[in-house]
Amino acid sequence: MVDYGKISVMDSQVIAAVVASPTALIAAAAAYLAGRHQARSAHLGPVDAVRRQHQRDAYAAFLQAAETYAYGTRRTVSLAHARTEIADAEGIADRAEVEERAAVLRAEAAERDDALRATLPVVQLEGPEHVADLAGEVASAAFQIRLAARQRNYSDATSVQAARDEHEHLTGVIAAYVTAARDHLNGHNAGR
Repeated sequence: MVDYGKISVMDSQVIAAVVASPTALIAAAAAYLAGRHQARSAHLGPVDAVRRQHQRDAYAAFLQAAETYAYGTRRTVSLAHARTEIADAEGIADRAEVEERAAVLRAEAAERDDALRATLPVVQLEGPEHVADLAGEVASAAFQIRLAARQRNYSDATSVQAARDEHEHLTGVIAAYVTAARDHLNGHNAGR
C-alpha cells in the first residue's frame, strides 16, 4: 500500500515523466508518419498528374482511331462514296455497279485499322484492366468487320443485316469503352 503523504516532489516528477513518455512517443510517431505521407504525396502528386494525362491521351487516341474506323466501315458511307464515283453525267448510277463498288470500298476501309492497332497497346499498358479489356473488345469487333468485309458482297438481305449487326456491335463496345474510360479518368471507379 502506498502512503501518499510520503510521495516527494521528485517522485511526482518521475511519475509525470513516465506517464508523458508514451504520449510523447505516440505523438512523435504520428508526426513522423504524417510528414512521411505528406512528402510522399508531394512527390507522387505531379507523377500522378502526368500519368493521368498520359492515360487521357492514350484513351483519346484510341477512341479517335475507333470512331474513324467505325465511320469508315459503315455500309452507308461506302454506298455514298460508290454512288458518287459511279454516277454518270446525269447523276444516275447503276444499282448493281454501286453495290459492287461499295463492297470493295468497305473492304478497303476495313483494312485500314493501323491506327486502331497502334493505339490499343498503349491503352492496355496504361490500364486499368476494365478499360483495357473494353479496348480489346473494340479491337476484336473491328477485326470481325475486317474479316467479314473481305468475304461479303452484300448481294442479299442476310449479308446486309449481318453487316449492320457487326457495325452495331462495334459502336456498342465503343460506347462502353468511352463510359469506362471517362469514369476512370473522372475518379468514378466504384467496384473496380
